[in-house]
Amino acid sequence: MKRSDSAEASSHSKNVFGLYVTRYYWQQTDFWFACFAAVLFWSSFKLFGLEPHLPVTARQFDLKLVYLVILFPILEEIVFRGLIQNAIQQLLLTNQLHSILISRISYANVITSLLFSAGHLWSHSVLWAMATFIPSLIFGYFKDQYQSLQPSIWLHIFYNSGFYLFL
Repeated sequence: MKRSDSAEASSHSKNVFGLYVTRYYWQQTDFWFACFAAVLFWSSFKLFGLEPHLPVTARQFDLKLVYLVILFPILEEIVFRGLIQNAIQQLLLTNQLHSILISRISYANVITSLLFSAGHLWSHSVLWAMATFIPSLIFGYFKDQYQSLQPSIWLHIFYNSGFYLFL
């Protein structure tokens, strides 16, 4: 549900922790474009031989894989998009600073995405940590556009699934 649909949001969604929980994002073209972008992203890594150095593979389907594909994306979205991106956006609004950088990409999203990429340095090489920046911008875009963590969580799970199951 886009910001322009805020009146519709109140009648078709439920507010949980200040975020709208909605199911309408999946009907939007931009959501499916983001899913297709994930396939292109995985394919480019495979094509250029940039195999991830991961602590688990699809063949080792156990609790680690569930953590990496489901639990970590949910927790990362709550922390980075739900807490950090919201806090930065509120800080920008409070100080009456322009919040949109390019088109629909907010300054809060860019700053959060830089922090998100830096946060991956503990478990990934520099190249792989940098590679998380673009997907993070996509997740942040959906958080901004739909005022909900739900689309960014589903996309994050989808992106991680591809990395761990297909690469």
